[in-house]
Amino acid sequence: MPLIRVELFDYRMNEETSAKLIEKLTDALCEATHPGLRDHTWVIVEGHDPKNWGLGGKPWPVDRMPEPDSPRFLPKGRGDDVSAESF
Repeated sequence: MPLIRVELFDYRMNEETSAKLIEKLTDALCEATHPGLRDHTWVIVEGHDPKNWGLGGKPWPVDRMPEPDSPRFLPKGRGDDVSAESF
């Protein structure tokens, strides 16, 4: 029973994103291993508040998070290519 677990900032999560992750991660696992694992593969997608995350031994800089309408806040290809050092 393969288990794939994904944890993201909660602002990146919605039903569409979750469904896409479940589908595409299952596809990738089956392509890399065996197609017969599809019906036995579990995928857990969780969103967490950034204030509960840390990086490099320090809490995530929530006070420097971009506003929801900022280009850095948007999905990949629309400003998501910014590293943690940019905040």
